[in-house]
Amino acid sequence: MRLNRIGTGIVFTLIVSVFVAGCYYDNEEELYPSSSECDTTNITYSSDIAAIMSSSCAYTGCHVAGGPAPGILDNYAGVKEKVDDGTFFKRTLEDKDMPPSGPLSDCNQEILTAWINDGAPE
Repeated sequence: MRLNRIGTGIVFTLIVSVFVAGCYYDNEEELYPSSSECDTTNITYSSDIAAIMSSSCAYTGCHVAGGPAPGILDNYAGVKEKVDDGTFFKRTLEDKDMPPSGPLSDCNQEILTAWINDGAPE
């Protein structure tokens, strides 16, 4: 009888442990805190946006002179044109279908949004 109680207690403890462990939820921001916050102040094309464009949009074979994609996004004038006609915001920040590799990081999206909302300064 005593062995049966111990066995039942062990089984019960194991079942409870499995349920508790299954309810564990990790928050990515808490597990991998960013070394720096996303700074969205004083954003300019030359200091912030150009790097995002060159790594995500204006690389060989895409939004460059002679490339297949509409618009040239390797310079301020080209990016500003797309910002002014609304297609940049719609495709990159609203529809998030550009770049085709997937949406930009949350921080880059915040930076671009702040830059556009501030008038897209050069």
